[in-house]
Amino acid sequence: MNNRKITFLTTGDIRRIATMKRALGMANPLADLGWSVSIVVMDCPENRSRISASCDQRIDVRYFRDGDPISERRQKSRIIRALNPDILYCCSYSFRNRAARRDLPAGSRLVVEHSELASAIKGLPIYKRWLYAYYEWLSVRRSDMIVAASRWLQDHYRNDAQRARRGDLPVTYLPYAQDTDMASIDADEVQRLRLRYRDSVNIVFLGSMIRNYGLFLMLEAFVRLRQEGRRYRLHLLGDGPDLDEARTFVARNEISDLVEFTGYLPEERLGARLCLADAFLAPLYPTIQDQARCPSKTYLYLPFRKPVITCRIGESAELFSDERLFFRPGDSADLAEKIRSLELNTIYPLPDPALHSWRERAESFDRDIPASWRG
Repeated sequence: MNNRKITFLTTGDIRRIATMKRALGMANPLADLGWSVSIVVMDCPENRSRISASCDQRIDVRYFRDGDPISERRQKSRIIRALNPDILYCCSYSFRNRAARRDLPAGSRLVVEHSELASAIKGLPIYKRWLYAYYEWLSVRRSDMIVAASRWLQDHYRNDAQRARRGDLPVTYLPYAQDTDMASIDADEVQRLRLRYRDSVNIVFLGSMIRNYGLFLMLEAFVRLRQEGRRYRLHLLGDGPDLDEARTFVARNEISDLVEFTGYLPEERLGARLCLADAFLAPLYPTIQDQARCPSKTYLYLPFRKPVITCRIGESAELFSDERLFFRPGDSADLAEKIRSLELNTIYPLPDPALHSWRERAESFDRDIPASWRG
């Protein structure tokens, strides 16, 4: 589908709102397929750094200033009209991150991505859940195509399209991916970390420090492991609203020598920490939130070829198959037992990372574009 223009519409700082990952991952591969690619992104140091690392000179990046929702919409409207895209791809859909039809050229198409069902997150205030539900409802009525980052979301939005009498609305499954360049990882940093933690079985979790993401479940498992002969160490990579409470929990339960909080790590330092892992963690719960979302960490783990201890829920059930690595959701004792039973010299069956690259996702998206759009 050559000489077609696609604009990715994003919002916020990637450290806080990760939906920009789709734009950064697919931009260069789509350009390789002949697309003219542009990205609309908030101007901040972390976004500029990630754009510089991820996108080559072919990608037209347009920055808008941080501001209130009305200001952001106005800036985006001006940028979209100037870019005149054939496809506007909203990496999320909200008041801040959408466009009026009048801002789009005649014949252009609106694609909306959903990577979670935010209206189902019980920890959010009820007014926010109602607002998210409204935009979830609106996306089916206004878009020309839905991209669902999980199978659960694909089924959900297909059903919603039927209820809206839009059964012909394309709803395509396109999970997150990875493009880890193993050669670019700092070998000296990897060696330094391996030397520092050489006497430990290193268990790594990458993600936000949030209770709903299993933060305290992992810590409770390590309370159970503190008397073990093997020295286990939990590396928690990321920042989040429950980080201070987690630090207090660690101190109170006297597991400070088993747990390390790194805080947010920039992309260039992340690979070395992931290389350190003897195993990765990806806790999930039997909630709509976890059934619906696509945890990007599971794809980032794949190139390192180490076991991923997770739950048979949502996208983890789609991606992984080894029963030895599934633990009972919410059960810290079972999680501790899965960690204890790790066979460090065993090669566990894992998905092929090459099948889950951003290039594969871009090619899939290109194939899934309806034939009627290719005129």
